[in-house]
Amino acid sequence: MFNKLLIATLATAFLALLCAPARAIPIFAQRYHLRCGQCHSVLPELNAFGNYFRNHGYRLPLPAHGTTVFAIRYQMEYDKQPAPDNPRFVPGGIVLANADIGDITGFIHYTLGAGGGPSATYLLFFSNYNERTQSLYRVGLYELPLAQSPGERLDDLQQYGYYGAHVGLNNLPLSSPRWGLQADRTFGKLHVYTTASIASFQGAPYGGKPVPTGERTWMSFPELSVWLRDTLLQTNKSELDIGATALGGTLGIQPTGRLPFADLYERYGLLAHAQYGDLDLQAEQWYGDDHDSDGFLTNQHSSGGYVRLKYYPIPHAYLGLRYDAYQNPFINRDFVYYGAVQIAPFRILAQEVQPPAQHPFFSAALTVAFPPPLKY
Repeated sequence: MFNKLLIATLATAFLALLCAPARAIPIFAQRYHLRCGQCHSVLPELNAFGNYFRNHGYRLPLPAHGTTVFAIRYQMEYDKQPAPDNPRFVPGGIVLANADIGDITGFIHYTLGAGGGPSATYLLFFSNYNERTQSLYRVGLYELPLAQSPGERLDDLQQYGYYGAHVGLNNLPLSSPRWGLQADRTFGKLHVYTTASIASFQGAPYGGKPVPTGERTWMSFPELSVWLRDTLLQTNKSELDIGATALGGTLGIQPTGRLPFADLYERYGLLAHAQYGDLDLQAEQWYGDDHDSDGFLTNQHSSGGYVRLKYYPIPHAYLGLRYDAYQNPFINRDFVYYGAVQIAPFRILAQEVQPPAQHPFFSAALTVAFPPPLKY
């Protein structure tokens, strides 16, 4: 009965909000007099123009106006079946701030803590976009250019499996931001990203409590990566993109009570994305090798990926289905059913995760962005 009432309530809210307008939080909306729908589908997910704006260093060739330099995104998450010793309702939030200093743009994503975790800086970088060469440079603490950003554009509450996977004693997942230099350049419809990282952040985007791993880790040799994204077809109703990634580095690892050792690792990824009308299909596959995953010269392979289908009944609401699986070396897989709708400054999201041969797990979240948007 509880499930039926909850689903009915969410369905009623979903239908009631379908025709509601969406507006933006003030940082960029005030600067360029934009609405939320210009950059976002459902906050914080970006649409094509939002990705263009981000890839150009959060700048547009339009008159800039005075603006609020920060905003807060607060989220209250509900878990029907919380883990032992965890609360059913978990608050969390982040502070986003941005400022332009001449040709340099500064950006910060600061977590306010959640689930017993501390507040921390999650992203902190300075960027510069060169219009002549169509190149963007970032220096500081940045995310890897993943197809589905864990910190800024996550479309549900379930982390994409291989993004957060540890391999042996290597606790550096793809989802962790890196300290270093990132360069992006566009060649026609081909987008090339490169990174050179010397350190990493270990934590959660919304300040979740870190999981003790029993070892100390650091980058003993810089991590280098290249990411390719190519648009093969683009019309008013459809788009077809492909991508490939190669990443590698050496992680220093010191388990408790043992001598340190170095794990030389590589990660390779393939991406395919197709959009037709209101349907969006995306698939990604990753492969990895760790040449010393445990300090005993064990060469461990890993793999994982997902297939995701989303339907947008209106620009600011979606329904999604994702199959996710990864192996490192144990196999983990699940189905995720979810939906979200936005009415500024709120987002309502509900999902159900179905692991094989287990009971499903239901969760939901209410996200709000403030200060409230201005009307123009």
